Amino acid sequence: MSAEYRFRVDGHIPVLKVHDEPRPGPAVIVLHGLFSKADDQRGELEALAHWGLAAVGVDAPHHGARRDAWLDGMHSLGPTDAHARFLSFIREAVPQVSRVIDHVVGEGHGPIGLAGVSFGAFTALAVAARDSRVQATVSLLGSPDWTPREGHVTDELRELMRHAPVHRPWDCARHPLLLLNAGRDQLVPAHQARDFAQRLWREFPALGSHVGHHEYPESDHTMREQDWNDAWGRALGFLRRTLYRE
Repeated sequence: MSAEYRFRVDGHIPVLKVHDEPRPGPAVIVLHGLFSKADDQRGELEALAHWGLAAVGVDAPHHGARRDAWLDGMHSLGPTDAHARFLSFIREAVPQVSRVIDHVVGEGHGPIGLAGVSFGAFTALAVAARDSRVQATVSLLGSPDWTPREGHVTDELRELMRHAPVHRPWDCARHPLLLLNAGRDQLVPAHQARDFAQRLWREFPALGSHVGHHEYPESDHTMREQDWNDAWGRALGFLRRTLYRE
C-alpha cells in the first residue's frame, strides 16, 4: 500500500495524494467522472504510484466531500439544462485544478500530467488548453467538443460551448495528448475525439505528431473490463514515457 496524504488546497479543494516515494518527482492529477469522487479512482492512483509517479486525486466542485444539491438536482433537469450544468461544473473545476497544480509544483513535483475519466476527461482537456504547465494529458471517455447530444442549444449553452478546447487545438495539444474512447458510447460520442485527432493530424502536423487516439469498438461508456484494462495500460505507459522523458 502506498503512502496516502489528504489535505485541502486553498482550504476547500479536497485532495488525495498517493505515492510510494517521499521524494518529489513527476505527478499526475487524476480527475474522476460525474457523480463520482477521488476515492473511486483509488485503483488508478495506486497503479500510478506503483509506476513511480505521484498520483493526485481531486474531488471536483459539488462532488465527493463537496457533494451538494447542484449535483443531485441534475437528475430532474431536461437535456439542455443538464448539459449546461455539466459544462458549468467543468468551467468551475478548471481553475481549481490549476490551483492543485500550483500546490504540487510548490512541493517540488514535476513534470505534471493529467488523466481524466468521462467528466474528468472533459475537465483535463480544458485544463491542458489553459495551463501550459501540463506536459501530458490522457482523456478516457472524454471529448474536447462540448456540443450536446440532444436538446435545444440556448444562448447560455452556446456561450458555455464557446470555451470548449475543440476551438483551441494549438493550446489543447501543445504537449503530448492521448485520446481513448468507446465506439458504442451513447453519452460521449466517440467521433468527437476521433474528429479532433484527425483534424490535428491533417491541419496541425507539428501538434498531431504527439497526439495519440485509440477507440474500442465493442465498448460503451461503461467499458468492457478487458477494454478498460487495455486503455488504462496505454494511459500508464504514455504518462510514464512522457513524464520521465523515456
